[in-house]
Amino acid sequence: MTTTLEHTATTTGLLRGEWVKARSLRSTWYVLGGSLVGMVLLGLLFTSTADTGGPSGSGGGPPGVDFAQPLTLALAGYNLAQLAMGVLGVLLVTGEYTSGTIRSTFAAAPRRWPVVAAKAAVLGALVLVVAAAGALAAYAVGSAVVDGMPGLAEDGVLRVVLGTALYLTAITLLGSALGWLLRSTAGAVATLFGLVFLLPVLGGLLPGDWGPDVVRWLPSSAGGSLLRLTTTADQFAPWTGFAVLLGYVAVGLAAAVWRLRTRDA
Repeated sequence: MTTTLEHTATTTGLLRGEWVKARSLRSTWYVLGGSLVGMVLLGLLFTSTADTGGPSGSGGGPPGVDFAQPLTLALAGYNLAQLAMGVLGVLLVTGEYTSGTIRSTFAAAPRRWPVVAAKAAVLGALVLVVAAAGALAAYAVGSAVVDGMPGLAEDGVLRVVLGTALYLTAITLLGSALGWLLRSTAGAVATLFGLVFLLPVLGGLLPGDWGPDVVRWLPSSAGGSLLRLTTTADQFAPWTGFAVLLGYVAVGLAAAVWRLRTRDA
């Protein structure tokens, strides 16, 4: 009984401590607030210019933005938000190594893996709430601007809107895992950028007979299936693709725990 109470107290203390660390950093709120506003404003920009082919007048926009799909236009801001939130995941880890506070954290939790779990839980919950608010707000603004926006009750629409929040949360946790693994802000951010943005572009240069099979296994390509009303033959089904993305997150966090247990902070 005593052991159970001590475990509960330790878990609660770690969660409370990670929450205090996250909310006490101004960068946390700058990134989250900027991501939320950016999702809404970019959604407004693309939906309001849909009739003229987008901001450039030629249908140009972020990858995956189909100007014939109002829902895709309204949620297009996730392309920017995923990088910002992924960087936040990196910073909340590497910032502790830079300041040296990670040593006192591990002194309070010698097994170390509870620290990784607590940080992931707090960060994931925080980003999920903010991202869901941003996605719903972007959808509402887009609905008010563009004609033909499908209703939330229509097949797949609510999944896409809330799936945007789930996707952004997973990318944030992937950034956190990279931060634990590399312990370098620049290295982790560069790796995240490569995984999310660069590799899908390079994958498009692969031969057409097997290239798409490789690309669909990349984190952003797999998880991005959740953000589409319909998928093609060379894409995963929505929840299957999201499961693949979660697999990357799970492997990354597991590798981070292994590295923490085999190397000093």
